[in-house]
Amino acid sequence: MKFSVAVLIIGLLFGCANTKKSDNNAPIKIINKFDEGAVKWFKTKGQGSIKGIAKFKSKSGVVRFGKEFRIELMPYSLYTEERLNKIYENNQAGHVYVEDGIPKFTPDPKGYHDTKKTMCDKDGNFEFNNLPPGDYYVIAFMLWDQTGGGIMRHVMLSENEAKTIKMINF
Repeated sequence: MKFSVAVLIIGLLFGCANTKKSDNNAPIKIINKFDEGAVKWFKTKGQGSIKGIAKFKSKSGVVRFGKEFRIELMPYSLYTEERLNKIYENNQAGHVYVEDGIPKFTPDPKGYHDTKKTMCDKDGNFEFNNLPPGDYYVIAFMLWDQTGGGIMRHVMLSENEAKTIKMINF
């Protein structure tokens, strides 16, 4: 049950988190259309990798990391850039707290949610392998006891490149 609730909250945060509380529940309109053809490269295999570490400090100052936290990798698109910019108020890097609100977006295409996923290990490490060169967003979802949030990083990967990143909000 605890896992199911965490997955639901992660889904809400991934699809909808925002740094500002909204006074109304009206969906935020995204102008750019999601173009599945523009991200088809994301499904191909390559020799690149992105690995890193993820740790999150809650608003109350508690630091958490470990294997219950999920990391998602998504391809760059104009739709994704616009949506993440509205969530994180930045399209390069940022973090949000779940307590600050969960907006909705329109449109909310299914293809946007087609990501690669992995879990952190007990020390907060994660890795994505066999990646084609491309422009990516890495999102760490770290939620516990009705707190936590998400961390986003924009990563550009060249052919056969291995990158290491830190997903830490403190």
